[in-house]
Amino acid sequence: MKNQTKSTCSGTQRKLRFETLQSRELFYAPPITPVDPGEAPGHDHSKVEQTMEFSPANINIFPQGSGFRSNRYVPNPIGLFPDGSTQTVSPEISPRIVELIQKNNSEPIPTTLHRTGVGYGAATNTLAGMNPKLRELTAMKENWPQAYGEVTRSIQRIEIAPENLDSHTDIETIYSWLEDFRMFNEANIATVKVYSPGPLDFPLPEGESYAIFTVNTLDISGGQDPYWEMLNTIQLMINDRSIVVKLYSNPADHQLSAVTLENHMLVGVRVWRVYESTNNWVCIETEAYEQRNGFINNLAAQIAARSAMEEVWYRYLKNLGKAATGGSGRYAELPAQWFQLPQGRDNPWRNPKAIPTPQMQLPKHNFPILPENN
Repeated sequence: MKNQTKSTCSGTQRKLRFETLQSRELFYAPPITPVDPGEAPGHDHSKVEQTMEFSPANINIFPQGSGFRSNRYVPNPIGLFPDGSTQTVSPEISPRIVELIQKNNSEPIPTTLHRTGVGYGAATNTLAGMNPKLRELTAMKENWPQAYGEVTRSIQRIEIAPENLDSHTDIETIYSWLEDFRMFNEANIATVKVYSPGPLDFPLPEGESYAIFTVNTLDISGGQDPYWEMLNTIQLMINDRSIVVKLYSNPADHQLSAVTLENHMLVGVRVWRVYESTNNWVCIETEAYEQRNGFINNLAAQIAARSAMEEVWYRYLKNLGKAATGGSGRYAELPAQWFQLPQGRDNPWRNPKAIPTPQMQLPKHNFPILPENN
């Protein structure tokens, strides 16, 4: 008894038995297709066919499948946490948790936080403990299959002479504004909210985040911008109020690209970028290669949707230009340009991570150098 007590008080650690990722792949593998054992000797087809022909119970209105009773074991993994509690771990357990438990092979594992209000207080930095809204967005798919009509290219740009750039603003600063859309909402006909993983969330691939754009309509904005709010309200007959894009940041080239997801009325990729031209003018531009999501949106694009989209990015660039010039608004605006690619041509930006950077060129406008204010 004495030795046993001493052993217990000396901090002997309990060994953990925990399923590995390999075993989980086995547990959650698709059911095995049953093998037909074959017919018994002397089987008489004619009697079976005759019975089935006149039996009302064999008339199936709905499709029927072959029944198969799976005997797979589906475990509920249990984790032992530093406070001594045992809790069921989400089936989508983070590989990081498995790694920590296997590395220590005993309790306790390194201390971790649990997020209240998420499930039953799931561990941080796991899928189960992720911000629920962000996790919902990660499940949304790109909407390439819904593409309709020819691919359209559009480009809008403003250009700022170096003398008109605010002394506290440079390319890096402007790009940081692009990444979180902080200049988008003011006096625009839509609003945006960016969702990116925080310190408690399961990390996404580097540079990935999501943005939800919500149009201003008459019932929300109260007629402050009646023409555009009316168009936004009408389009709710076929589209949702809020649409989602997946963002890919490229700080090295000062480019942010977005691919449309699920219910977006467009199908394609848009990029926002900032760069210097050959004579040191600062160019801020947005460019897109897009199709429409379905026939009705393709038709609407020919009527008013194109002008509404153009207005959104005109106002965004205007906000950026005003901020970059310290509020003076001394910048030149390139008129929006639209091009339709030849029929049958695929979108050249199907891979948003491989969008080329713009080739340096002289500014399109001979914008005068204005004197500094005293």
